[in-house]
Amino acid sequence: MVERFEKIAEDAADYLKQVDKEILVISHYDCDGISSGIIARMLLEKLDKQFVNVFLDEITEEKLEKVLEKNNQEVVFFTDIGSGQKDVISDLTDDRTVVVADHHEVVEEGEVDYHVNPMLIENGEVIDGGKEISGAGVTYYLAEKALGNADDLLPYALIGATGDIQKKEKEFTGMNKKFLEEADEKDLIDVKEGLDLYGRSSKSLVKALKYTTDPHLEGISNDESGTVQFLRSLDIDLRDENGWISLSDLTDEEEREIIHGLIKRGYDGVEELFGTVYVLDNGWEIQEFSSLLNACGKLEKPEKAFDICLENDFETAMKVKTQYGRKIGRYLSIIEDKKGDSSFIQETEFGTIIDAGTKIHPNIIGTVTTIAIKSDILQGPVVMGMAVKEKDFLKVSVRVVDEYEDEVELNTLMEEVCEKVDGKGGGHKMAAGGKIPRDRKDEFIQIIKDFLKQLKD
Repeated sequence: MVERFEKIAEDAADYLKQVDKEILVISHYDCDGISSGIIARMLLEKLDKQFVNVFLDEITEEKLEKVLEKNNQEVVFFTDIGSGQKDVISDLTDDRTVVVADHHEVVEEGEVDYHVNPMLIENGEVIDGGKEISGAGVTYYLAEKALGNADDLLPYALIGATGDIQKKEKEFTGMNKKFLEEADEKDLIDVKEGLDLYGRSSKSLVKALKYTTDPHLEGISNDESGTVQFLRSLDIDLRDENGWISLSDLTDEEEREIIHGLIKRGYDGVEELFGTVYVLDNGWEIQEFSSLLNACGKLEKPEKAFDICLENDFETAMKVKTQYGRKIGRYLSIIEDKKGDSSFIQETEFGTIIDAGTKIHPNIIGTVTTIAIKSDILQGPVVMGMAVKEKDFLKVSVRVVDEYEDEVELNTLMEEVCEKVDGKGGGHKMAAGGKIPRDRKDEFIQIIKDFLKQLKD
Protein backbone atom coordinates (compact mmCIF):
# COMPACT_ATOMS: atom_id res chain seq x y z
CA MET A 1 0.00 0.00 0.00
CA VAL A 2 2.59 2.55 1.13
CA GLU A 3 4.98 1.30 -1.54
CA ARG A 4 2.48 2.18 -4.26
CA PHE A 5 1.93 5.65 -2.78
CA GLU A 6 5.69 6.09 -2.57
CA LYS A 7 6.10 5.26 -6.27
CA ILE A 8 3.46 7.80 -7.26
CA ALA A 9 5.19 10.48 -5.16
CA GLU A 10 8.63 9.61 -6.52
CA ASP A 11 7.46 9.98 -10.13
CA ALA A 12 6.02 13.45 -9.42
CA ALA A 13 9.15 14.40 -7.45
CA ASP A 14 11.42 13.37 -10.32
CA TYR A 15 9.42 15.53 -12.69
CA LEU A 16 9.56 18.61 -10.45
CA LYS A 17 13.30 18.18 -10.00
CA GLN A 18 14.04 18.15 -13.73
CA VAL A 19 11.50 20.67 -15.06
CA ASP A 20 13.10 23.95 -16.15
CA LYS A 21 9.93 26.03 -16.56
CA GLU A 22 8.20 28.44 -14.21
CA ILE A 23 5.54 26.69 -12.11
CA LEU A 24 2.08 27.93 -11.14
CA VAL A 25 1.17 26.66 -7.66
CA ILE A 26 -2.57 26.61 -6.93
CA SER A 27 -3.55 25.81 -3.34
CA HIS A 28 -6.76 25.66 -1.36
CA TYR A 29 -7.31 28.66 0.90
CA ASP A 30 -7.90 26.87 4.25
CA CYS A 31 -5.27 25.89 6.84
CA ASP A 32 -4.43 22.61 5.12
CA GLY A 33 -4.19 24.29 1.73
CA ILE A 34 -2.06 27.13 3.06
CA SER A 35 0.24 24.64 4.82
CA SER A 36 0.46 22.73 1.53
CA GLY A 37 1.21 25.95 -0.32
CA ILE A 38 4.00 26.80 2.11
CA ILE A 39 5.52 23.35 1.69
CA ALA A 40 5.31 23.68 -2.10
CA ARG A 41 6.90 27.12 -1.98
CA MET A 42 9.79 25.98 0.22
CA LEU A 43 10.27 22.86 -1.92
CA LEU A 44 10.48 24.85 -5.14
CA GLU A 45 12.84 27.38 -3.56
CA LYS A 46 15.14 24.56 -2.49
CA LEU A 47 14.99 23.16 -6.03
CA ASP A 48 15.82 26.66 -7.35
CA LYS A 49 12.64 26.85 -9.44
CA GLN A 50 10.70 29.91 -10.52
CA PHE A 51 7.08 29.86 -9.37
CA VAL A 52 3.94 31.84 -8.61
CA ASN A 53 1.54 31.11 -5.72
CA VAL A 54 -2.24 31.40 -6.12
CA PHE A 55 -4.98 30.44 -3.63
CA LEU A 56 -8.56 29.44 -4.48
CA ASP A 57 -11.55 28.71 -2.30
CA GLU A 58 -12.76 26.21 -4.90
CA ILE A 59 -12.07 25.05 -8.43
CA THR A 60 -14.82 25.78 -10.90
CA GLU A 61 -14.50 26.09 -14.64
CA GLU A 62 -14.94 29.85 -14.42
CA LYS A 63 -12.47 30.42 -11.58
CA LEU A 64 -9.76 28.13 -12.93
CA GLU A 65 -10.12 29.55 -16.42
CA LYS A 66 -9.62 33.05 -15.03
CA VAL A 67 -6.46 32.00 -13.12
CA LEU A 68 -5.01 30.21 -16.15
CA GLU A 69 -5.72 33.17 -18.44
CA LYS A 70 -3.86 35.45 -16.04
CA ASN A 71 -0.94 33.05 -15.55
CA ASN A 72 0.56 31.42 -18.62
CA GLN A 73 2.92 28.95 -16.93
CA GLU A 74 3.19 25.61 -18.72
CA VAL A 75 3.37 23.66 -15.43
CA VAL A 76 0.60 23.76 -12.82
CA PHE A 77 1.06 22.29 -9.33
CA PHE A 78 -2.16 21.85 -7.32
CA THR A 79 -1.91 21.28 -3.55
CA ASP A 80 -4.79 20.21 -1.28
CA ILE A 81 -7.13 20.71 -4.18
CA GLY A 82 -7.67 19.14 -7.58
CA SER A 83 -8.54 15.49 -7.06
CA GLY A 84 -12.24 16.23 -6.81
CA GLN A 85 -12.05 18.57 -9.81
CA LYS A 86 -9.87 16.43 -12.07
CA ASP A 87 -12.45 16.66 -14.84
CA VAL A 88 -12.40 20.46 -14.87
CA ILE A 89 -8.60 20.60 -14.65
CA SER A 90 -8.23 18.10 -17.48
CA ASP A 91 -10.50 20.10 -19.77
CA LEU A 92 -8.66 23.40 -19.18
CA THR A 93 -5.00 22.25 -19.15
CA ASP A 94 -4.55 20.35 -22.43
CA ASP A 95 -1.36 22.27 -23.22
CA ARG A 96 0.09 22.23 -19.68
CA THR A 97 1.72 19.65 -17.44
CA VAL A 98 -0.26 19.12 -14.24
CA VAL A 99 0.90 17.84 -10.84
CA VAL A 100 -1.73 17.25 -8.13
CA ALA A 101 -0.88 16.60 -4.47
CA ASP A 102 -4.18 16.07 -2.67
CA HIS A 103 -6.01 13.81 -0.21
CA HIS A 104 -9.65 14.30 -1.19
CA GLU A 105 -11.88 11.80 -2.95
CA VAL A 106 -11.00 11.46 -6.64
CA VAL A 107 -13.51 11.95 -9.45
CA GLU A 108 -13.32 9.35 -12.20
CA GLU A 109 -13.47 11.71 -15.15
CA GLY A 110 -10.41 13.45 -16.54
CA GLU A 111 -6.67 12.79 -16.48
CA VAL A 112 -3.69 14.65 -15.04
CA ASP A 113 -0.01 13.95 -15.62
CA TYR A 114 1.13 13.34 -12.02
CA HIS A 115 -1.52 12.62 -9.40
CA VAL A 116 -0.24 12.07 -5.85
CA ASN A 117 -3.18 10.96 -3.71
CA PRO A 118 -3.32 8.01 -1.28
CA MET A 119 -6.96 7.42 -2.21
CA LEU A 120 -5.78 6.23 -5.65
CA ILE A 121 -4.04 3.13 -4.32
CA GLU A 122 -5.48 -0.06 -5.76
CA ASN A 123 -5.45 -3.72 -4.69
CA GLY A 124 -5.55 -3.04 -0.98
CA GLU A 125 -6.93 -0.79 1.71
CA VAL A 126 -6.32 2.86 0.90
CA ILE A 127 -4.71 5.35 3.25
CA ASP A 128 -7.69 7.32 4.52
CA GLY A 129 -7.29 10.90 3.31
CA GLY A 130 -9.98 12.00 5.74
CA LYS A 131 -8.21 10.76 8.88
CA GLU A 132 -4.66 9.59 8.25
CA ILE A 133 -3.04 12.19 6.01
CA SER A 134 -3.89 15.74 4.97
CA GLY A 135 -3.19 17.66 1.79
CA ALA A 136 -0.16 19.15 3.52
CA GLY A 137 0.95 15.64 4.46
CA VAL A 138 0.73 14.51 0.83
CA THR A 139 2.66 17.59 -0.33
CA TYR A 140 5.28 17.01 2.37
CA TYR A 141 5.63 13.36 1.30
CA LEU A 142 6.22 14.54 -2.27
CA ALA A 143 8.77 17.12 -1.05
CA GLU A 144 10.58 14.48 0.97
CA LYS A 145 10.97 12.34 -2.15
CA ALA A 146 12.26 15.32 -4.12
CA LEU A 147 14.71 16.62 -1.50
CA GLY A 148 15.75 13.52 0.42
CA ASN A 149 15.66 15.57 3.61
CA ALA A 150 12.71 17.89 4.15
CA ASP A 151 12.76 18.06 7.96
CA ASP A 152 12.00 21.78 8.14
CA LEU A 153 8.78 21.18 6.17
CA LEU A 154 7.56 18.36 8.42
CA PRO A 155 5.72 20.53 10.99
CA TYR A 156 3.49 21.93 8.24
CA ALA A 157 2.23 18.42 7.50
CA LEU A 158 1.02 18.25 11.11
CA ILE A 159 -0.36 21.80 11.05
CA GLY A 160 -2.38 20.95 7.93
CA ALA A 161 -3.68 17.74 9.51
CA THR A 162 -4.71 19.64 12.64
CA GLY A 163 -6.49 22.27 10.57
CA ASP A 164 -8.36 19.49 8.75
CA ILE A 165 -9.58 18.09 12.08
CA GLN A 166 -7.55 14.91 11.71
CA LYS A 167 -6.32 15.01 15.32
CA LYS A 168 -9.01 12.95 17.03
CA GLU A 169 -9.21 12.79 20.83
CA LYS A 170 -5.93 14.73 20.88
CA GLU A 171 -4.10 12.01 18.90
CA PHE A 172 -2.84 11.61 15.33
CA THR A 173 -3.30 8.35 13.42
CA GLY A 174 -1.99 6.71 10.26
CA MET A 175 0.70 8.58 8.36
CA ASN A 176 0.07 11.65 10.51
CA LYS A 177 1.25 9.64 13.50
CA LYS A 178 4.39 8.66 11.61
CA PHE A 179 5.03 12.33 10.79
CA LEU A 180 4.53 13.24 14.45
CA GLU A 181 6.99 10.60 15.64
CA GLU A 182 9.60 11.90 13.18
CA ALA A 183 9.02 15.53 14.20
CA ASP A 184 9.22 14.64 17.89
CA GLU A 185 12.40 12.62 17.41
CA LYS A 186 14.01 15.51 15.51
CA ASP A 187 12.91 18.11 18.11
CA LEU A 188 10.75 19.92 15.57
CA ILE A 189 7.77 19.79 17.91
CA ASP A 190 7.45 19.50 21.68
CA VAL A 191 4.99 16.77 22.65
CA LYS A 192 4.09 16.86 26.33
CA GLU A 193 1.29 16.27 28.80
CA GLY A 194 -0.30 19.39 30.21
CA LEU A 195 -3.25 21.74 30.29
CA ASP A 196 -4.88 21.70 26.88
CA LEU A 197 -6.44 25.17 26.95
CA TYR A 198 -7.16 27.18 23.83
CA GLY A 199 -5.03 30.31 23.84
CA ARG A 200 -1.96 28.60 25.29
CA SER A 201 0.34 30.98 23.41
CA SER A 202 -1.89 33.79 22.22
CA LYS A 203 -3.97 34.62 25.29
CA SER A 204 -3.00 35.61 28.79
CA LEU A 205 -3.10 32.77 31.30
CA VAL A 206 -6.00 34.50 33.04
CA LYS A 207 -8.10 34.71 29.86
CA ALA A 208 -7.23 31.18 28.71
CA LEU A 209 -8.51 29.81 32.02
CA LYS A 210 -11.42 32.24 32.30
CA TYR A 211 -12.76 31.29 28.85
CA THR A 212 -12.68 27.57 29.64
CA THR A 213 -16.35 26.60 29.77
CA ASP A 214 -16.29 22.90 28.85
CA PRO A 215 -16.22 21.69 31.54
CA HIS A 216 -17.66 24.60 33.47
CA LEU A 217 -15.35 25.62 36.33
CA GLU A 218 -17.49 27.29 38.98
CA GLY A 219 -15.80 30.46 40.22
CA ILE A 220 -13.38 30.49 37.23
CA SER A 221 -15.33 30.13 33.97
CA ASN A 222 -16.39 33.58 32.75
CA ASP A 223 -15.20 35.02 36.07
CA GLU A 224 -11.99 37.01 35.70
CA SER A 225 -11.81 38.02 39.35
CA GLY A 226 -12.31 34.41 40.43
CA THR A 227 -9.67 33.24 37.95
CA VAL A 228 -7.12 35.74 39.26
CA GLN A 229 -7.86 34.74 42.87
CA PHE A 230 -7.46 31.05 42.03
CA LEU A 231 -4.09 31.56 40.32
CA ARG A 232 -2.80 33.83 43.08
CA SER A 233 -3.76 31.21 45.67
CA LEU A 234 -1.25 28.95 43.91
CA ASP A 235 1.46 31.66 44.05
CA ILE A 236 1.49 31.94 40.25
CA ASP A 237 2.94 35.25 39.03
CA LEU A 238 0.46 36.60 36.49
CA ARG A 239 2.71 39.27 34.98
CA ASP A 240 6.33 39.65 34.02
CA GLU A 241 8.36 42.48 32.48
CA ASN A 242 6.49 42.00 29.18
CA GLY A 243 2.99 42.12 30.67
CA TRP A 244 0.45 39.37 31.30
CA ILE A 245 1.99 35.91 31.03
CA SER A 246 0.47 33.11 28.94
CA LEU A 247 0.18 29.42 29.74
CA SER A 248 3.20 28.80 27.49
CA ASP A 249 5.31 31.03 29.79
CA LEU A 250 4.83 28.72 32.78
CA THR A 251 7.36 26.16 33.93
CA ASP A 252 6.25 22.52 33.94
CA GLU A 253 6.12 22.70 37.73
CA GLU A 254 3.83 25.77 37.68
CA GLU A 255 1.55 24.07 35.18
CA ARG A 256 1.33 21.01 37.43
CA GLU A 257 0.40 23.31 40.34
CA ILE A 258 -2.58 24.59 38.35
CA ILE A 259 -3.63 21.04 37.46
CA HIS A 260 -3.43 19.96 41.11
CA GLY A 261 -5.32 23.07 42.17
CA LEU A 262 -8.18 22.29 39.79
CA ILE A 263 -8.31 18.69 40.96
CA LYS A 264 -8.49 19.77 44.62
CA ARG A 265 -11.51 21.94 43.82
CA GLY A 266 -13.30 18.80 42.66
CA TYR A 267 -14.60 20.05 39.32
CA ASP A 268 -16.59 17.46 37.31
CA GLY A 269 -14.90 16.57 34.03
CA VAL A 270 -11.74 18.51 34.83
CA GLU A 271 -9.66 15.58 33.57
CA GLU A 272 -10.76 16.57 30.05
CA LEU A 273 -8.50 19.62 30.33
CA PHE A 274 -5.40 17.46 30.67
CA GLY A 275 -3.84 15.72 27.73
CA THR A 276 -1.21 15.72 25.05
CA VAL A 277 -0.12 19.18 23.98
CA TYR A 278 1.79 19.79 20.75
CA VAL A 279 3.96 22.92 20.79
CA LEU A 280 5.68 24.11 17.61
CA ASP A 281 9.20 25.50 17.69
CA ASN A 282 7.76 29.01 17.24
CA GLY A 283 6.11 28.63 20.66
CA TRP A 284 2.52 28.25 19.41
CA GLU A 285 0.36 25.28 20.29
CA ILE A 286 -0.50 23.48 17.06
CA GLN A 287 -4.29 23.85 17.34
CA GLU A 288 -3.98 27.60 17.81
CA PHE A 289 -1.53 27.95 14.96
CA SER A 290 -3.70 25.93 12.58
CA SER A 291 -6.65 28.17 13.51
CA LEU A 292 -4.49 31.20 12.74
CA LEU A 293 -3.59 29.97 9.24
CA ASN A 294 -7.21 29.05 8.66
CA ALA A 295 -8.19 32.60 9.63
CA CYS A 296 -5.80 34.01 7.03
CA GLY A 297 -7.60 32.06 4.33
CA LYS A 298 -11.12 32.72 5.53
CA LEU A 299 -10.39 36.45 5.71
CA GLU A 300 -9.11 36.21 2.10
CA LYS A 301 -5.57 37.05 3.19
CA PRO A 302 -3.71 33.74 2.64
CA GLU A 303 -0.54 35.59 1.68
CA LYS A 304 -0.38 36.87 5.28
CA ALA A 305 0.25 33.27 6.34
CA PHE A 306 3.52 33.33 4.40
CA ASP A 307 4.64 36.37 6.39
CA ILE A 308 3.63 34.73 9.67
CA CYS A 309 5.27 31.38 8.93
CA LEU A 310 8.34 32.37 6.94
CA GLU A 311 9.10 35.76 8.50
CA ASN A 312 7.83 35.06 12.05
CA ASP A 313 5.60 38.12 11.74
CA PHE A 314 3.56 37.59 14.89
CA GLU A 315 2.35 41.18 14.99
CA THR A 316 0.39 40.36 11.84
CA ALA A 317 -0.62 37.04 13.43
CA MET A 318 -2.27 38.76 16.37
CA LYS A 319 -4.08 41.24 14.11
CA VAL A 320 -5.47 38.41 11.98
CA LYS A 321 -6.44 36.41 15.05
CA THR A 322 -8.29 39.36 16.59
CA GLN A 323 -10.15 40.22 13.39
CA TYR A 324 -11.19 36.61 12.80
CA GLY A 325 -12.20 36.06 16.42
CA ARG A 326 -14.51 39.04 16.29
CA LYS A 327 -16.18 37.71 13.13
CA ILE A 328 -16.67 34.25 14.59
CA GLY A 329 -18.03 35.70 17.83
CA ARG A 330 -20.48 37.90 15.92
CA TYR A 331 -21.71 34.99 13.80
CA LEU A 332 -22.15 32.68 16.81
CA SER A 333 -24.15 35.44 18.53
CA ILE A 334 -26.40 35.61 15.47
CA ILE A 335 -27.01 31.87 15.71
CA GLU A 336 -27.78 32.10 19.43
CA ASP A 337 -30.18 35.00 18.82
CA LYS A 338 -31.92 33.19 15.94
CA LYS A 339 -32.77 30.04 17.87
CA GLY A 340 -36.51 29.64 17.54
CA ASP A 341 -36.58 31.44 14.18
CA SER A 342 -37.41 28.57 11.81
CA SER A 343 -36.55 30.66 8.75
CA PHE A 344 -32.95 30.80 9.99
CA ILE A 345 -32.53 27.61 12.06
CA GLN A 346 -34.48 24.48 11.24
CA GLU A 347 -34.58 21.69 13.80
CA THR A 348 -35.03 18.33 12.06
CA GLU A 349 -35.12 14.71 13.11
CA PHE A 350 -31.50 14.26 11.99
CA GLY A 351 -30.03 17.51 13.28
CA THR A 352 -30.03 21.21 12.52
CA ILE A 353 -29.89 23.38 9.40
CA ILE A 354 -28.54 26.95 9.51
CA ASP A 355 -30.02 28.92 6.60
CA ALA A 356 -27.80 32.00 7.05
CA GLY A 357 -28.47 33.77 3.76
CA THR A 358 -26.14 36.78 3.67
CA LYS A 359 -25.81 37.11 7.45
CA ILE A 360 -22.77 34.80 7.66
CA HIS A 361 -19.87 34.99 5.19
CA PRO A 362 -19.72 31.88 2.97
CA ASN A 363 -15.99 31.50 3.68
CA ILE A 364 -16.75 31.13 7.37
CA ILE A 365 -20.00 29.14 7.37
CA GLY A 366 -18.02 25.88 7.65
CA THR A 367 -16.06 27.07 10.67
CA VAL A 368 -19.19 28.35 12.39
CA THR A 369 -20.96 25.06 11.68
CA THR A 370 -18.05 23.12 13.19
CA ILE A 371 -17.98 25.27 16.33
CA ALA A 372 -21.77 25.07 16.68
CA ILE A 373 -21.77 21.27 16.68
CA LYS A 374 -18.60 20.87 18.76
CA SER A 375 -19.80 23.26 21.47
CA ASP A 376 -23.39 21.96 21.54
CA ILE A 377 -24.79 25.34 20.50
CA LEU A 378 -26.77 23.33 17.96
CA GLN A 379 -27.76 19.69 18.16
CA GLY A 380 -26.61 16.91 15.83
CA PRO A 381 -26.06 14.22 14.81
CA VAL A 382 -25.69 16.35 11.68
CA VAL A 383 -25.46 20.14 11.43
CA MET A 384 -25.60 21.82 8.02
CA GLY A 385 -24.86 25.47 7.33
CA MET A 386 -25.82 27.38 4.18
CA ALA A 387 -24.80 30.89 3.13
CA VAL A 388 -25.05 32.89 -0.07
CA LYS A 389 -21.86 32.26 -2.04
CA GLU A 390 -22.54 34.29 -5.13
CA LYS A 391 -25.63 35.92 -6.55
CA ASP A 392 -27.14 32.63 -7.72
CA PHE A 393 -25.44 30.05 -5.49
CA LEU A 394 -25.26 28.82 -1.90
CA LYS A 395 -22.22 27.48 -0.07
CA VAL A 396 -23.15 24.40 1.98
CA SER A 397 -21.09 22.92 4.84
CA VAL A 398 -22.06 19.75 6.70
CA ARG A 399 -20.58 18.28 9.88
CA VAL A 400 -21.37 15.13 11.89
CA VAL A 401 -20.69 14.48 15.56
CA ASP A 402 -17.99 11.91 16.28
CA GLU A 403 -20.26 9.16 17.59
CA TYR A 404 -22.10 9.01 14.26
CA GLU A 405 -18.99 8.85 12.06
CA ASP A 406 -19.60 5.19 11.18
CA GLU A 407 -23.21 5.77 10.15
CA VAL A 408 -22.86 8.37 7.41
CA GLU A 409 -20.26 9.39 4.84
CA LEU A 410 -20.80 13.09 4.28
CA ASN A 411 -18.51 13.29 1.25
CA THR A 412 -20.58 10.69 -0.60
CA LEU A 413 -23.80 12.30 0.58
CA MET A 414 -22.80 15.77 -0.62
CA GLU A 415 -21.47 14.52 -3.92
CA GLU A 416 -24.69 12.66 -4.71
CA VAL A 417 -27.20 15.17 -3.40
CA CYS A 418 -25.51 18.26 -4.86
CA GLU A 419 -25.39 16.57 -8.25
CA LYS A 420 -29.16 15.98 -8.11
CA VAL A 421 -29.75 19.76 -7.95
CA ASP A 422 -27.09 20.67 -10.54
CA GLY A 423 -24.52 21.56 -7.89
CA LYS A 424 -21.19 20.07 -6.89
CA GLY A 425 -20.08 18.62 -3.57
CA GLY A 426 -17.48 16.50 -1.85
CA GLY A 427 -15.03 16.59 1.05
CA HIS A 428 -14.41 14.09 3.84
CA LYS A 429 -16.46 11.52 5.72
CA MET A 430 -17.19 13.75 8.73
CA ALA A 431 -16.84 17.19 7.15
CA ALA A 432 -18.03 17.96 3.65
CA GLY A 433 -19.45 20.77 1.58
CA GLY A 434 -20.67 21.92 -1.77
CA LYS A 435 -22.20 24.63 -3.88
CA ILE A 436 -25.80 24.54 -5.11
CA PRO A 437 -28.13 26.87 -7.07
CA ARG A 438 -30.09 29.15 -4.74
CA ASP A 439 -33.37 28.48 -6.52
CA ARG A 440 -33.08 24.76 -5.71
CA LYS A 441 -32.43 25.17 -2.00
CA ASP A 442 -35.76 23.74 -0.83
CA GLU A 443 -35.39 20.72 -3.10
CA PHE A 444 -31.84 20.17 -1.82
CA ILE A 445 -32.93 20.34 1.83
CA GLN A 446 -35.75 17.86 1.24
CA ILE A 447 -33.40 15.37 -0.44
CA ILE A 448 -30.98 15.72 2.48
CA LYS A 449 -33.79 15.13 4.96
CA ASP A 450 -35.00 12.05 3.11
CA PHE A 451 -31.47 10.67 2.85
CA LEU A 452 -30.64 11.16 6.53
CA LYS A 453 -33.87 9.80 7.95
CA GLN A 454 -32.10 6.44 8.03
CA LEU A 455 -29.94 7.74 10.90
CA LYS A 456 -32.99 7.82 13.11
CA ASP A 457 -34.73 4.69 11.79
